[in-house]
Amino acid sequence: MPKEYIDVPNSLCYKDLIPNFRKISIFQRNNFHSLLSIAISSPCAMSHHYISTATELRHLLCQLQDCPVIAYDTEFISENHYYPQLCLVQIAASEIQALIDPFSVGSLNAFWELLCDGRHEIVVHACRSEMEFCFRAINRLPTKLFDVQVAAGFLGNDYPAGYGTLLERFLKISLPKAESRTVWNKRPLTALQIEYALGDVHYLEQLAQTLQTHLVAQKRIDWYTAEMERIKQKLQYSFETPRWRSLPKISTLKPRELAIARELWFWRETIAQKRNLPASRVLRDDLVVEIARRGTSDEKRIAAVRGMQRSDAPKILPEISAAINRALAIPQEKCPLPSDRFSFPQYSVMAQLLFATLCSICQRHRISPQLVGGAGDIRELIAAELGTLPPEINPRLLDGWRAELVGSLLGDLINGQTFIQIERNTPENPFVFVRNQTTPDFT
Repeated sequence: MPKEYIDVPNSLCYKDLIPNFRKISIFQRNNFHSLLSIAISSPCAMSHHYISTATELRHLLCQLQDCPVIAYDTEFISENHYYPQLCLVQIAASEIQALIDPFSVGSLNAFWELLCDGRHEIVVHACRSEMEFCFRAINRLPTKLFDVQVAAGFLGNDYPAGYGTLLERFLKISLPKAESRTVWNKRPLTALQIEYALGDVHYLEQLAQTLQTHLVAQKRIDWYTAEMERIKQKLQYSFETPRWRSLPKISTLKPRELAIARELWFWRETIAQKRNLPASRVLRDDLVVEIARRGTSDEKRIAAVRGMQRSDAPKILPEISAAINRALAIPQEKCPLPSDRFSFPQYSVMAQLLFATLCSICQRHRISPQLVGGAGDIRELIAAELGTLPPEINPRLLDGWRAELVGSLLGDLINGQTFIQIERNTPENPFVFVRNQTTPDFT
């Protein structure tokens, strides 16, 4: 062995904790103990349970029963599947750290039921994917849900922000990122994969406690609680409701064309789910809309649409034609109508000014503008104040904490009760809001 290297004990512990460091250079000898200390303090080095059987899962659930807080994350692969493929479930609760292998453990319904029994606070980061697995399994969502991404948005952090970013800002902790694009459905998992997976939950409860303390201190815990209820309602609605109205440029279609797009969407989703393929592999979104716009079931005209020159055309063209014929047979009065979201003036110039105002208010109050609202919310508020908004639409900015923070002030600006003054000495946040002392006359 060359002199410039020293031996490292050939044990599983060292090989797992310091991968690729079987030999360590003498130059690094003085740093070896600090390197080993960092490795030993990593979540990978700590005791954890690898749950691969139904019996082990039942034992874990018994242990979790008395834990008031359960940090939870998942690893999944969304490519090549209709629904994302769940590859790993990570748990941290009190002194328990566990990885659940969904490929070998069998049904996870008992685990999902535990999350939803109302006895535990479930801590997550960016909850949509985690909640979708739960809802698809048992048609329920956790009662007590704390999302650190949403909480951080109320404390001046960008929204949405990555987990690593939040740890670095609020806990001064950095995590390795090398495994973020790893292949999670291969077994056995490597030591690096296990370390990465455990790192996603190991600090979640500590981060949640820090954020909760800040929310209480800044008197925003009620705002956060109300927002999480809204998010859960929105998630449940999106999981239960067919998403055909989310197709691109669908707002430009007429009622009959909308009926065709709907039939094509349901046909596509049925085929994709049956074959466990991404829906776009069956028929792309843009092609669904373009074929619907043509309004014909003639296979030759469908085949002439750019993008339909494909090897399986002889098989799918008759199915597409049949779906269109079903839509053409629907009585006109039963065809879907365009969404009210696009049935009022868009007020582009005023919307740009008021969106800049919203961002200024958010900067002053140290809250993420992306959490508060976007350009669409601004346009809805303007239409509501000017009386052109359909009554079925309730503007988000005029409800709850958003109205308290920005909605009422933006409404006053529209109605002339408040005006904006530019403060040149604070160019990063130059808007000053001045109450109008005279009664505006819009006659």
